[in-house]
Amino acid sequence: MTSTMSTSSAGARPAASPLMASLYGGIATGLIGAAFMMLLSAKMPILYGLAFILTGAGPVIGYQLAAGKLGQDWKTLIGGIIGFILPLLSPIIIWPLLVWAFNRSFGLGRIWLGSLLGFILGVAGFFLIGLMIGQDPAWVGFGWAMLWALWGGTAAAFMASAVRE
Repeated sequence: MTSTMSTSSAGARPAASPLMASLYGGIATGLIGAAFMMLLSAKMPILYGLAFILTGAGPVIGYQLAAGKLGQDWKTLIGGIIGFILPLLSPIIIWPLLVWAFNRSFGLGRIWLGSLLGFILGVAGFFLIGLMIGQDPAWVGFGWAMLWALWGGTAAAFMASAVRE
């Protein structure tokens, strides 16, 4: 006796695992944030400005790595980079809007929520690191990289769960 399994009630599965997208997005964004801090100490405004703008590509790269689509969707990557031009408003308002505008297969509300939650977690992580390390200013570079790693990981996880087929 053979049994067949019906796939009609299986439900839609995300294109990528949110856990893997979070891991890849956090690593990619954290490395870009660390590069920004190293270039900042080198006093090269063009290069550290470019590294800061590239921070917006981290969650998109993480999602694409988890989905196995790295390099196949340049519009979303460009939207992530352009969306990170204004320093304070970028992760909260502009980045999710432009990523959604360049790729409508994501849900805007979920991307925005992931970006907002990631920014809140990143700022909390930044200050938690500062609280633990204390008055030594060496923690700021590590804290900065962790702020963006937490943001990028959360945003990438929400990107993976926001895909509409």
